[in-house]
Amino acid sequence: MAREILFGTLTSSEAAAISKLKKKPIVILPMGALEAHGEHLPLWTDAITPYELAKRVASRTNSLVLPPLNYGFCYTLRPWAGTVSVKSQTFASTIRDITRELVRNGFDRILFLNGHGANATIAGHVLKELADGHKFSACIVSWWTIKELGADAGHADENEASMVMALTGWKKRLSKQAASHNYFGRVIPMPKDQFTKYGYFGKVGGETKQKGEKMAKIVVDKLVKLVKADLLLKED
Repeated sequence: MAREILFGTLTSSEAAAISKLKKKPIVILPMGALEAHGEHLPLWTDAITPYELAKRVASRTNSLVLPPLNYGFCYTLRPWAGTVSVKSQTFASTIRDITRELVRNGFDRILFLNGHGANATIAGHVLKELADGHKFSACIVSWWTIKELGADAGHADENEASMVMALTGWKKRLSKQAASHNYFGRVIPMPKDQFTKYGYFGKVGGETKQKGEKMAKIVVDKLVKLVKADLLLKED
């Protein structure tokens, strides 16, 4: 991976020089979580997926990829082993502080590439509040919401599993198909049968690396367009 696209590999003087460029690069912050993903996917799925996607985007756009946020607010999956959640206020404070510090360092165009559902809502509220007193441009994208995918939003389902296999080389560990249920509206506390007993939601069994590569290409192509449009990509 080229040194200049990974923010964490820059030296202080290199970061300073880049921040003074007339056309500064967009920085990409992958947002994830450490959370149960059935018996077939790793706990860091929500962090490694946007991070690997971000590196592919950066290699085609000269963006800078920040180290990923590996922790998020994980209310629904806390009953499953391995889930390490932070409070929503903690995540909000983290996004607020990172954004302020990036802007202070001269990086005022930020793509928040999300891999965990709850992150987008929290980050959105924070950025709206910050926009009143700070000059920056930001865009939040949850990779699975890109309409060209035409994919249902499950959790550790065959779509997410295919993506992980393609991006990381993770080997297929088939989880047993079990019943999960949709509920109208957002029910709190979460019904116990909304997720399967294995800690996933949706269909499993059809995941393949080839399917994941096709999905990754769709996502990366769309994000490349977004970055080249300075985070203002119209979808009329």
